[in-house]
Amino acid sequence: MAIAIANNSPRVNYTVAQGASQTAFTVPFDFFDDDEVKIYVDGTLKSITTHYSISGGNGTTGTITMGSAVTGITGGSSVVVVRDVPLERTSDFSSGAAISRPALNEQLDVLTALAADLNDRVGRTLQLNDYEPAATLELPALAARKGRVIGFNASNGNLEAGPTIADVETLAKVTADIAILGDIEDGTDATDAIQAVAAVASNVTTVAGVASNVTTVAGIASNVTAVAGDATDIGAVAAKATQIGLLGTTDAIADMNTLGTADIVSDMNALAAISAKITTVADNTANINTVVTNISTIGAKATVDEATALAIALGG
Repeated sequence: MAIAIANNSPRVNYTVAQGASQTAFTVPFDFFDDDEVKIYVDGTLKSITTHYSISGGNGTTGTITMGSAVTGITGGSSVVVVRDVPLERTSDFSSGAAISRPALNEQLDVLTALAADLNDRVGRTLQLNDYEPAATLELPALAARKGRVIGFNASNGNLEAGPTIADVETLAKVTADIAILGDIEDGTDATDAIQAVAAVASNVTTVAGVASNVTTVAGIASNVTAVAGDATDIGAVAAKATQIGLLGTTDAIADMNTLGTADIVSDMNALAAISAKITTVADNTANINTVVTNISTIGAKATVDEATALAIALGG
């Protein structure tokens, strides 16, 4: 039986519908022996007899039936059936012997199947378009390509070793950050953060120059907050800077140290108890000064008055 070349694609893909269960799969291409057909379920190669049985062949199509080792394939499973005809002769035509038409047809069918299998594999490989000039698609030497991704030369398109896999992985990890920075830089981000920073670049430089001071202030943030809460009182004290300066002299500090002793404080408490009398005395300072000035005269007069009073008393 001759193979119809137009219908001889040696590959078929099945996707099992969600919720469905399927155990039989059609082999739509002609094959000759059971071991020429391979079936993959979700990328895993299954073994004939162990996982499935196959009917048909001998130059015709057939059917694969999954065995008990593989339950009904469900839930979107991918099933791929391919043909892989071994590269070998199936017939030998001796010199002078009659040629068997069936044997010749079978050999030609096998050759056609081999060509179709090879065409399928070639169609799944890296290759140039027909209209492109020649380019080298040969892999770089092992030492040159180990640990690197494969790329194409920017000038001639030849295959070459690209950047290291580690560098590519590192770049992939920061692609989101790069995209964010790109949006900010080109103005599509609402904040336009980079442009805003650029406008105050000199201020940023200034702050950078006092970074240690900023760190220090950050370490005493609670104290700064407390001072801010006492701003009114601090302002009042600042208004008395001159008076505070006077109190800050060496003599003033010495006097305050003297006044601060326990005995002096006790005396000041005693004086406070007679403050009204002290005020009365202070109000009569002029009179007291007059008495002090004339104390000798007052004393003399007192002596005379005392003698006169004594004389009178004695009947003098």
